[in-house]
Amino acid sequence: MVLSQLEHQQFSRLSPLNSFVMKTSKILLFSFILTLMFWSCEQDVLPPHDPSNLEHKEFYSHAMEYGVTGNPTIKDMMVYTPPGYDTKKGKKYPVTYLLHGIPATDSAFIDQSAWDDFVGPGNTFQSYPDFPQEGFRLWVDNLIDQKIIDPMIIVMPDASTVVYSISFYTNSVLNGNFEDLIAIDLVQYMDANYRTINKPKGRAVIGFSQGGYGAMTLGMKHPDVFGAVASHSAPLVFEVIQYFLPIVQMENPNQIPTPGPNAPMTGVTFAMSSAWSPNLYNPPFFVDFPFDLVSNTVVESTWDRWLTYEPYNMLNTYGQNLNTLKGVFFDCGNQDEFAFWYGYENFAAELDALDVDYYTEIFNGGHFEQMFARLEISLGYCSDAIRH
Repeated sequence: MVLSQLEHQQFSRLSPLNSFVMKTSKILLFSFILTLMFWSCEQDVLPPHDPSNLEHKEFYSHAMEYGVTGNPTIKDMMVYTPPGYDTKKGKKYPVTYLLHGIPATDSAFIDQSAWDDFVGPGNTFQSYPDFPQEGFRLWVDNLIDQKIIDPMIIVMPDASTVVYSISFYTNSVLNGNFEDLIAIDLVQYMDANYRTINKPKGRAVIGFSQGGYGAMTLGMKHPDVFGAVASHSAPLVFEVIQYFLPIVQMENPNQIPTPGPNAPMTGVTFAMSSAWSPNLYNPPFFVDFPFDLVSNTVVESTWDRWLTYEPYNMLNTYGQNLNTLKGVFFDCGNQDEFAFWYGYENFAAELDALDVDYYTEIFNGGHFEQMFARLEISLGYCSDAIRH
């Protein structure tokens, strides 16, 4: 193209401006690309459109086909998935199995109202656990944000029985196989339906009270399933349970032990009996009770059966398994309403003899009142343990 003299003069005057515009456009384009890249990286860390989730689920349990009390084979659970779970399709997550005590429900860590029947005048507990105001889901989110725990899946199963409420996570001809419910059926369901790290190094089990008992015994017996355990406020040494006898006697002045709303310690003892000394030939309660209220003594034959389920005694058989775990944690309050801290020194001494690495603490508090404060510690401990 041939430019006229006038056009050539005009083009010459505009050339510096055009050059400036072109350079500026390139800079803006480069900045825009960098912004997109940075934004993309930030989204990968914590996508605002993919928050955590807490939902109710059901799973089928073959283990509940056993037992005669008719526990349902469809069991409830609550499942927490961390932020980013839905968008990071290639990422697998560790799983913490969080086991309830009382109330015996999958909502024990979710819904404070589930505790209404267990707290207040006339009840064993005078104050509610320290439920976080923001709710369970956001509480766990905050633990992840503060890097106290790694992003993880947390599953909270219902391990209740239809007759005696609490199962102690034990296989029982009366209740059904509650140990297998957790260690087999639930773990298999989670691995099949969630993106889990499906090895022991990717699983922790934590529990409170009977759930703490369950966590410790499951860890002992299933090191091929769980990589870390944490037990809160649990009966690890059964000798302290013998001190229930005078309370049970007071609750049953007719000297006939009978479970009921006005006999909470009797109810707990029946629940333990349904797990550790069931007897299908002993109606109407189909258990062998450990206390004779007429003679005010312990029934030695029944007590011997119980001792085979005592965590302290089980160390003789399964203690070395704890050496294969990445972490072992147990604690209890020095004001525990059941005094379950009794014997913890002996339990720790036996772990020392087995050369097991563990963390233990007797803290200032009761059975459940610092539930979330203690859970923050054990979640952090187990998260660190199964990370390595």
